Amino acid sequence: MKKNYFSLKGKKVKRLAWVTWLVLVGWLVTMPIHAAERGVYKSNGVIFSISVRTPEQIRAFYIARGFPEAAIRELESKCLLTAGVLNGTNDILWLEPSKWRFTTNDGEKVTRISRDEWNTRWTQLDVPLASRATFGWTQLPESRGLLADETVGGNIAIIPPAGPFSVEAVFETGEGRHGPLVKFKASDLKCGPQAGDNK
Repeated sequence: MKKNYFSLKGKKVKRLAWVTWLVLVGWLVTMPIHAAERGVYKSNGVIFSISVRTPEQIRAFYIARGFPEAAIRELESKCLLTAGVLNGTNDILWLEPSKWRFTTNDGEKVTRISRDEWNTRWTQLDVPLASRATFGWTQLPESRGLLADETVGGNIAIIPPAGPFSVEAVFETGEGRHGPLVKFKASDLKCGPQAGDNK
């Protein structure tokens, strides 16, 4: 039996961990999006997916989890991207969104909002600890080493650019980070109500 297969009643299910991740990440289940709206990329055994949430999706998700209105308005004013990664290599894959590049089509930098910045904002808005904890598990980790066949998923928040933008996701590999870089680029993404038009 191959390493990346799971046998169930005679059927082989490739990448069970990937399917499990899709089920567990509430964004992809509670707010379905059409396949054309979710970019899925493959390179050197790594699978990377990214999609942009509309303000309506953001509001619906956080209202359902009891967030106060002030926090929901703050989230709606930002652009939330849902990303997923599966490490299909035999080496460590390093996830560090701070090393990703977010740029407009004109080459201008788009600002990513870190977890620390969100924590500061939640304190200013007096958001309850339970809501902060829920928000935390919906976010992509700031730094994590993925082992072979391990998955991770979550959201990244950026300050919404006026027009289309791109995301260049870069992953270092190897225990000492000396392996080859794995790179992905998703282009012509849109925030706000136009997020549903992303292809």
